Amino acid sequence: VHLSYAGDEDTALRIAHDQWRTNVFSPPLCWDIDSVETFDEAAKHVPAEAMRDSVQISADPDRHAAWLHHLAEIGFDEIYLHHVGQEQQEFLDVFGAKVLPQLDVTPKPPR
Repeated sequence: VHLSYAGDEDTALRIAHDQWRTNVFSPPLCWDIDSVETFDEAAKHVPAEAMRDSVQISADPDRHAAWLHHLAEIGFDEIYLHHVGQEQQEFLDVFGAKVLPQLDVTPKPPR
């Protein structure tokens, strides 16, 4: 699950737009872009609000927990969280303290 968390909504959206806007292109377009420079050029035209189609963006830990709970309810038995921003410590602290405790997270036994 691609997500963007920050202490306020505008920052969470800005992070997603800055870091992930080159990843919103669907096939076949993304298959045909042949360079980083071309991705960057195409991404110049991606509005910030378009990020909400591919990234769960919110400053509200409860909202993130609700989204993740919904995924578990519809049958996902493993959900990997990918914070698209570069600042990982705040994400880890908030999700560890406020999001994951709201979910039924059961560690898998060692293999």
